[in-house]
Amino acid sequence: MRPSSIVRRYAEAAYDVATEDENVEEWLSQLHAVSERVQQESEIRDYFRDPNYSHEEKLEALGVLFGDLHPHVLNLLRELVTRQRFHLLPPILDEFARLEREARGVTEAYVTVARQTAEEESSQISRELGSSLGKEVQVHMDVDPALLGGIVVRIGDQVYDASVATRLQRLRQELAV
Repeated sequence: MRPSSIVRRYAEAAYDVATEDENVEEWLSQLHAVSERVQQESEIRDYFRDPNYSHEEKLEALGVLFGDLHPHVLNLLRELVTRQRFHLLPPILDEFARLEREARGVTEAYVTVARQTAEEESSQISRELGSSLGKEVQVHMDVDPALLGGIVVRIGDQVYDASVATRLQRLRQELAV
């Protein structure tokens, strides 16, 4: 699913600043750490969502909780709190990471298979996709026994469905005509 335009704008702006600072990896690491901590600690997440606390109190809490972050990362968090968009941090992080992978020439592929694959098979799928796309491919494997066999690959907005279940469905449709 494509991120919202608000998420894209924040991620692109953050990525531009991180690129200018020449510390994209540090940004990625720090955004990931903050996002993970907020998701794991419900008290923090609830605090920043609670309208009973003022922006000033939340900004002060940011300094206490995350004061050791790079100043520009902390500025992004302050901006999100001020505009009541702190809850957008996880999708902003995802989009930031996508931009970083794109800059390195890495494409993500979401692959669904009918049964658990061995590491060697997963590596082969990654190599085959990489050679057909002419890029390095980072594969995310998922198992769905309903496919019966074959493979479904999603890269960006493109879906390649070579599953047995889909082939059987097409055959049923052709025979019903």
